[in-house]
Amino acid sequence: MKSPIHLLKDLTFRKKIMLCFLLVSIIPVAILGLFCYQQTKALLVSQEEANLQSSLQQAADSLDNQIQIYNNLSDYLAFDSDLNESANRIYTNYMELYDAYSKTISPLFLSMKNLHDDVERITLYSGTNMEKHGNMVIPLQDAEGEIWYEPSIQSSKINWFVPAEDIVCAVRRMPEPDSGGTAKNLLYIEIDSQKLFSSFLELSKNSCGIYLADSNGSAVYSEIFAGLDVSEVPPLETLLDSDSSSITWNSSDYTVIQANIPSCGWDVYLYKPIHLITDAATPIVLTVAFIIMLCLILVVLIGWLLSHAVVSRIEKLQKTMQQVEGGDMGVTITSESHDEVGDLIRSFQKMLDKINALINEVYTGKLAQKEAEMRALQAQINPHFLYNSLSLINWRAIRADAPDISEMAQLLSTFYRTTLNKGKQLTSVADELKNTRSYIDIQRIMHSGQFEAIYQIEEGLGEYLMLNLLLQPLVENAIVHGLDQRPDGGGILRITAAHKKDTIVFMVEDNGVGIDPQALPNLLTQDSGGYGIKNVHERIQLYYGKEFGLTLESKLSVGTRATLTIPARRKNFESQLNQ
Repeated sequence: MKSPIHLLKDLTFRKKIMLCFLLVSIIPVAILGLFCYQQTKALLVSQEEANLQSSLQQAADSLDNQIQIYNNLSDYLAFDSDLNESANRIYTNYMELYDAYSKTISPLFLSMKNLHDDVERITLYSGTNMEKHGNMVIPLQDAEGEIWYEPSIQSSKINWFVPAEDIVCAVRRMPEPDSGGTAKNLLYIEIDSQKLFSSFLELSKNSCGIYLADSNGSAVYSEIFAGLDVSEVPPLETLLDSDSSSITWNSSDYTVIQANIPSCGWDVYLYKPIHLITDAATPIVLTVAFIIMLCLILVVLIGWLLSHAVVSRIEKLQKTMQQVEGGDMGVTITSESHDEVGDLIRSFQKMLDKINALINEVYTGKLAQKEAEMRALQAQINPHFLYNSLSLINWRAIRADAPDISEMAQLLSTFYRTTLNKGKQLTSVADELKNTRSYIDIQRIMHSGQFEAIYQIEEGLGEYLMLNLLLQPLVENAIVHGLDQRPDGGGILRITAAHKKDTIVFMVEDNGVGIDPQALPNLLTQDSGGYGIKNVHERIQLYYGKEFGLTLESKLSVGTRATLTIPARRKNFESQLNQ
C-alpha cells in the first residue's frame, strides 16, 4: 500500500493545484467566517452596552435632577423663617395654633404641592405641643415606629427612603432654633414613586431589568422586563459582588451597566441577557455561511481548470486572504481576466464588501439612533417657552402684589437667558457676571438672606470675552459645600474680578467650613459626579491652554478661595463669539 506522500506524487498536476488550493483556501475562509461572526457578535454587544450606558445615564440624570428638585424644595421649606418659627414655638392657646395653621403652614405646604405635581403630601412632624392638623402637622411621637425616624432624627441631612412599594419620601430634621430650644421637628415630603421612577420603566421595555440600590446595598426599586421569569432574575447581591461588566446566573450570561444618583447616594443597575443582544447576528451568520459554501463550490469547480499560468494569481489571492485573516478588512483585490481565477478573485472581493457593508450597516444604524435620541432630548428645551412662562409668572405676581415672586421670576429669566446664551460657547464678562449675580440673588432668596454677597469688580472688564458658565459652578460649590454647612449662619460670599497683565483673574471666596486638606489636591482631577470645578478646570485648559485654569485654597473652619485665570480677549474677536 502506497504512503500518502507517494499518493500525492501520483496525482496529476491539475489535481495537485486543486488540492493545494483547497487546503490554502478552506482554512482562511473558515477562519474568516468565524472571525466575522466573533467580531460581529463583539460589535453588537459593545454597541448595545454603549447604548444601554447612554440610556441608563440619561435616566439616572433625570432621576438625579428630580431628586435635586425635591432636595431644593426641602431646603426651601426647612430654612423658611416663618415655618421654623411656627414649628419651634410653644403654643399657649388654640388661637395661636390656628393662626400658625392657617397663615403659615397650610398656605406654604399647599403652594409647594401645587407647584410640584409629583408630591403626594408634605408633613411637619412636630416635637412641640402642636396638635394634629390633617396630614400637614402630626405629633413627632406618631413617627417613632417608621423606618425613617431614627436615621432622620439623628442627622441634619436630607435622607431618602422607600418605606412602601408606591411611596418614596425625603425626610430631614428641621433646623433647631437659635434660642437654644431642644424641640426636634421632622420635615417629611412624600413623592409618587411611579412618576419618579418612570424613566426606568421605559428602560425595562428594551428587555432590560433594573435594580435601584441605596447606600446600604438594599434594593429600593426593581423592574423586570416582560417575558423573564422571576426565578431567572439575578439577585441584587450578585450584581453588587461583581467587579466586571458581565455576570453569569443560572447558566445565563448578563451584561451589567451601573450608574449612580449623587443627590441621594443611590446606585442603579441595569442587566440584560447577552443572548438577546447576539440574536441579531443570526442573519449575518447565515449570510457568511452561505458565502463560505459558495466559495467552496467555486474552489472545486475552478481548481480543475487551473494551470501554471494562473499560479501567480493564486498566490496573489492567497496573500490577500492571509491579510484578511490577520484582521485587515480594508484590503481590495481586482482581476481583469474573465477565466475561473478572475471570477474567484471578484467573488472574494464581493464577499468581503458585503461583510464590510453588513458591519457598517449595524454600526451606522446605532450611530443614527443615538443622534436621533440626542436631537429629541435637545428639542425638549424651548427657551422661548421658558422666558414667556417666567414673564407670565412675573406679570401675575405683580398683579397679585407678590414682589418676592416677581423678583424670583425676573432673576430666573435673567439667569437662564445668560446661561443658554443662544447656544454660543463664548460670552462677555459682563453677561457672565450678570448670570452669576442672578444665580446668587436666587440662592439668597431661597436661603432667606442667610448669607451676604460682596462684589469687587474692576471697571472696564465687561467688554472682554470668556467661556460661558465658568463662575456659576464655583459659586454653587461655595454655597452648597461651604456656606450651607456653617452651623451658625452669617455666611459671606465674595466675588472679585480684576485685570492683571494679559489675564483676567476671578476669585470666589466664602467663609464656610473649608475643605479637608487631604481631599483638596484631588478636587481638580477627580470627577465629582456633576457640573463641578473639575469640569470648569478642564474646559478652561482645553480652550485656552494648560497655563490657565483653576487654583484652590482652603482652611478648615475659615473658608475657601477659588481663583480662575483666563487670557484677556476683547469683543472684537467676532469669529470666536459666533462659535
